[in-house]
Amino acid sequence: MTAADSADRGRRGRVLVAIAFGVMIAILAAMLGQWQTRRGDAKQALQDAWDAANSAPALSVAGPADALAVVAQLPQRVRARGMFDARGTVFVGNRMHGAAAGFYVLTPLRLADGSVALVNRGWIARDARDPALLPPVETPTTETVIEGLAVARVPRILELGDVPRPPPPAVWPNLAPDEYTKATGVAAFPFIVQQTSAADDGLRRDWPRVDTGVRTHRGYALQWYALAALATGLTVFFGVRALRGVR
Repeated sequence: MTAADSADRGRRGRVLVAIAFGVMIAILAAMLGQWQTRRGDAKQALQDAWDAANSAPALSVAGPADALAVVAQLPQRVRARGMFDARGTVFVGNRMHGAAAGFYVLTPLRLADGSVALVNRGWIARDARDPALLPPVETPTTETVIEGLAVARVPRILELGDVPRPPPPAVWPNLAPDEYTKATGVAAFPFIVQQTSAADDGLRRDWPRVDTGVRTHRGYALQWYALAALATGLTVFFGVRALRGVR
């Protein structure tokens, strides 16, 4: 074997390694694109479920059996009749409405059989001079019917450490039904009713549409597929040219 043959063999080996590397990059990028596509599909299904729930007929909730049916398919529109217990109201703090800071107001609704549903009645602005001051909220004192969307919990914000939950009425950083039950001893249904029905209480109930981030995943998938196509094109173009230059 001549020195030239040995050099050509070495160059061919390096070219084949470079081609293999390009193929690996293309395959990896395509796999990541598929992963983002699957995540986007899952988020789209979740988005569709939220949109369908918002427009579906309300399911009447009169007791624990109805509550179990609701929990089996969250989110779901519900209707409940009962009496609000203002003494059990929790103000979930640091919630924004546009550029204004305020609270979500959650009050237990006691049904005729004694069971309790937690109702997120809406948003109210906090006092600009004393953010810790609990704002006055009008609460019906007679039996009332509310409609809304049953969800697992109030959307969470970052909570540093294990923040204690003082007894109501009080300000909490977050709220889930199990947290309420643990702090108060009141066995609430394992969901929260995000009220949409009108009430003369001064609270804002123009809830934002849930965005599950479908567009983000679709965008990432497109970027990965584009990288896969680019890696494939460059590998073929430069790989063929390089191999032709090797005897």
